[in-house]
Amino acid sequence: MLEDKFLDLEHQRTKLLRFLESLSEKEKTRASKALSWAEQGHINQFRDSGISYVIHPIRTALILVEELGIQDNEMICASLMHDLIEDSGYTIEHIETEFGSETARLVKGVTRPRTENETEEEKLSNKPKKFKEIAESDEKTRLLKLCDILDNMRAMGYISEVHINYPKILRWKDELKEYVLPIAENTNQKLYNLLLQFSD
Repeated sequence: MLEDKFLDLEHQRTKLLRFLESLSEKEKTRASKALSWAEQGHINQFRDSGISYVIHPIRTALILVEELGIQDNEMICASLMHDLIEDSGYTIEHIETEFGSETARLVKGVTRPRTENETEEEKLSNKPKKFKEIAESDEKTRLLKLCDILDNMRAMGYISEVHINYPKILRWKDELKEYVLPIAENTNQKLYNLLLQFSD
């Protein structure tokens, strides 16, 4: 069952801030800056559910820390900024300058390169290549991408049937079965089990 507060941005943000308070001052500062960048980079952007887009990277970070028990600061920062390159004016160079090479590497690892004015057909044709890259990448990159996808799968249940993206749900489930579950099976059993429930 999906969490009652799944679409409550303030609730999700408060949970993340509560976790950040448990970190060392240095790690808290880094993660807080990553959250700030996510909030700035995704301002005026919205999810298919109609909620502010930044709730997605926040929930992705929470999957890492709450459900997997991962407290790797590089991964937490990368999870908060994982969509910035595709959706904002931030670049990998910006992230590397402010957060270092490892966080930048992780963000780049889960970012799908795309060209200006990319068509839907081009996007679909590039997806298998990116999933192959993810499958062949290191464990941290795979975990980050799987947490991203898990949150997206959970969010499907909140997309209105009249929304323009609602018909894509069947395609997303097909991609889950073809590409994502094999990666999850070779990466983390808990994530595999959580993702498996969305394959029906």
